[in-house]
Amino acid sequence: MTKGKPSKRLPWWRRKRARRWLGASVAALAVVIAVAVVAWRGQQSGGPPQYFTEPAPVFTLPTIAGEQVSLSEHIGRHVVLLYFNEGMG
Repeated sequence: MTKGKPSKRLPWWRRKRARRWLGASVAALAVVIAVAVVAWRGQQSGGPPQYFTEPAPVFTLPTIAGEQVSLSEHIGRHVVLLYFNEGMG
């Protein structure tokens, strides 16, 4: 080394090889943590969540054509009720 010239050697964390290794290590650690969290949450739930535990109340509504439709006519089937308020815009 000559006097007066600074060394061009970079610290280990700024070298290309070290940066690639650190990036790959961080990515691998993130994957391991994600898999562990998913596995841990899957063990706790014990199955799919039950959102609807009570049956819907029986009611009757008019259709667009003016007919009356009761919910009790559709017992045992999946029903989708689409509702919107014209006053809301």
